[in-house]
Amino acid sequence: MTGLRSAAAILAKDVRLEARRVENLATMAIFAVLVVVVFVFAGDPTPEDLSRLGPGALWVSLLFAGAIGFQRWFAQEERNGALQGLLLTPVDRGALFIGKWVGATLFLLAIEVVLVPVASMLYDLQLGAVWPKLTLVMVIVTIGYAALGTFFAAIAAHTTAGQLLLPVLLFPLSVPILLSGAGASQQLMTGDGTAYWDWVGLAAAFDVIFGTVCTMTFEYVITE
Repeated sequence: MTGLRSAAAILAKDVRLEARRVENLATMAIFAVLVVVVFVFAGDPTPEDLSRLGPGALWVSLLFAGAIGFQRWFAQEERNGALQGLLLTPVDRGALFIGKWVGATLFLLAIEVVLVPVASMLYDLQLGAVWPKLTLVMVIVTIGYAALGTFFAAIAAHTTAGQLLLPVLLFPLSVPILLSGAGASQQLMTGDGTAYWDWVGLAAAFDVIFGTVCTMTFEYVITE
């Protein structure tokens, strides 16, 4: 119970900080939208190409926007020795990770609220009947991606080249779960749907694996 209260306190702190500096999330959302726009104008795609590329462009934009956010969300703990202060308190390290993890998930979902409608208009994605299933995919994949991003941001925060190291660590391991999201989204966009639940199940499995491993090993990473 103490661990849950600690995680909730850390989450509440992060939410308050982001609410005071909402321009940071707005900047990330704009960056994600710009990545989506770049795909529209790359190679002069036909309308058929756009509808096919749409799901992949959506997840690639989230990949890049998340990498920017993870670095900043954890770096703020390094300022003025805030992270060292947290480590000196009798707070379970797993609770610290969970609080940061949930916060990162919520912030990414807030960006997606802006990103998905813009992508649907640019790529002419017919989302009217598939919103519930698409929302499920977005939430599941975002949870797993946020777990990896939070974990590797903690590692990068302790290095002198953290901004360069984070993408190198994060992108390769994020590929499987983001491919799961792209695969499930593609199934919804094409109206096929035969393998939709297979992709969703794969993404959920990655969530369990990444979440468990990152939570269990976070104490060793953060105290190094």
